[in-house]
Amino acid sequence: MFETTATHAATMLIVVPALMALATAIVGRRAPLATARLGTATATAGLLIAALNAPAAHDHLAAALLLLIFGVSAVAQGFAVHYLAGDDRAPWFTCGALLLTSSAAAMATATTMVGLATGWTAVGLTLCFLLATYRELPAARDGVRRTLVAFAIGDGALWIAVALHEFAGDATRPLIAVLIVVAALSRSAQIPFHRWLPATLAAPTPVSALLHAGVVNGGGVLLVKLGALSTTVASGIVIATGIASMAYGAVLMLVRPDIKGALAYSTMAQMGFMMVTCGLGLWAAAVIHLIGHGFYKATLFLSSGSAIARHRRHHVLAPPRELSWPRRWIVAATAILLPPLTLAAGVALMPSWQHGHASELALLVFAWVTGSTALLGWLRRQPTTGGFVSAVLLLTPAAIAYVAVVGAVSRYLHPALPAPTTSPATVWAVIAAALIVLAVIASVRRSPRLYTHALSAGTLHPTGALR
Repeated sequence: MFETTATHAATMLIVVPALMALATAIVGRRAPLATARLGTATATAGLLIAALNAPAAHDHLAAALLLLIFGVSAVAQGFAVHYLAGDDRAPWFTCGALLLTSSAAAMATATTMVGLATGWTAVGLTLCFLLATYRELPAARDGVRRTLVAFAIGDGALWIAVALHEFAGDATRPLIAVLIVVAALSRSAQIPFHRWLPATLAAPTPVSALLHAGVVNGGGVLLVKLGALSTTVASGIVIATGIASMAYGAVLMLVRPDIKGALAYSTMAQMGFMMVTCGLGLWAAAVIHLIGHGFYKATLFLSSGSAIARHRRHHVLAPPRELSWPRRWIVAATAILLPPLTLAAGVALMPSWQHGHASELALLVFAWVTGSTALLGWLRRQPTTGGFVSAVLLLTPAAIAYVAVVGAVSRYLHPALPAPTTSPATVWAVIAAALIVLAVIASVRRSPRLYTHALSAGTLHPTGALR
């Protein structure tokens, strides 16, 4: 009975948003505000259904992805109710957002390769529809053109892989795996398909939130769902391009002067990390990362409009005073050592933690780097006893909660994920290499020459526009 209910719920989560999109296309111009609110209500209801269905869901991966899809859709559409109020293109956005939600739900719940590819292509077409919201702008048309080209290559590779899988059998498995990788790289804006993502900045903020919090995660979803078809060569390609894209995105994120541009390259770098985890077969880490990144990046994009006000408030504050060399060493040592100590405390307090599990350990390393970076910035501004005490009081419960959430989600996802494909020694060697690359990148701002080259590399020149 529970499986039948879950199946009906999954069908509803695909069909209802599509029907609401059709209704918006018909009456949206006459009642834009009502349809916008209806779209938000539809996504919110879908989120509640997905949450209630998650414990009894047969496919735990699909259940987790549905929470991300409807959560991001509800937040973005709710924001757009006021953001696009009075805008003639508001119904266009509402219709596109609902279609994107329906397509993404179909992709997440697909049980066959053909169904997965169908949802995948529908998501790409709907995104291009949304990117054309302000199609009268040359920058918007250029973004649509670049996206269409990248997606056409990736979708073509995926459909060839589908055909080979259905008709050629295991003899072509190595080629199928590489074609799937090409599709994933193109959707997640990884090298060499990285140019389309920063070209989409002319899209309205709610569209950017849907793109960066949802659509670009599709590459990781595809690799996880088709992980059983992976090969050593395909995994190597994913790892190499992931590290390269992570480095490239991180460098350009550091030098971009505009908020949305910096966030776009940040997404590219985050997707690079996700690709590395997929290439290493750390499926749980990839899924947890893409879900966390989705909600986090949606928040960043939807709050990017207030960045100027925050920048002004920041400059009203007195600049941090110059620290003595002993105090600098104390600050640096605290920033490096405190996060792993609090994470270790969290692991010790969680008896159900899977000691030695590569996915969870990789996420701890990621949390260590992120926490150390944030803590260093805080202690440079507050290098006092109160600042150190505050850091301990805030970081300790946050680290324990992080460990608890990662452990719980990993256990929930475990039955739906492919078996690991890489040895622990390889995993740690690649993670160490990635950390070294990131440490080298941190020096970019200290070199004016490197800074200039990086800034130039991130400048896009129009390559033509759709007429």
